[in-house]
Amino acid sequence: MILYPKLKGVEAIKEYLLLLDFDGEKRLYDFSPNLDHPYYKELSEPALFRSVCVRDGEIEWATGQDFCPHTLYEKSLPVN
Repeated sequence: MILYPKLKGVEAIKEYLLLLDFDGEKRLYDFSPNLDHPYYKELSEPALFRSVCVRDGEIEWATGQDFCPHTLYEKSLPVN
């Protein structure tokens, strides 16, 4: 079993780019490829996308969409 750091914070810093804080480790995740999926389609509205927050260890938006923190960690890039 892989132990991932806990997701502590998220900020939408550009259109569809998320700055993630995993226990102090900063990482960037480009969310734009996910916007083609019907579940995330409405997040293409920039104001709605910026409503992202961390809730119960996952990211979540005002309209209820969420996303797996393990996938975020695995597919994000470390910030130098």
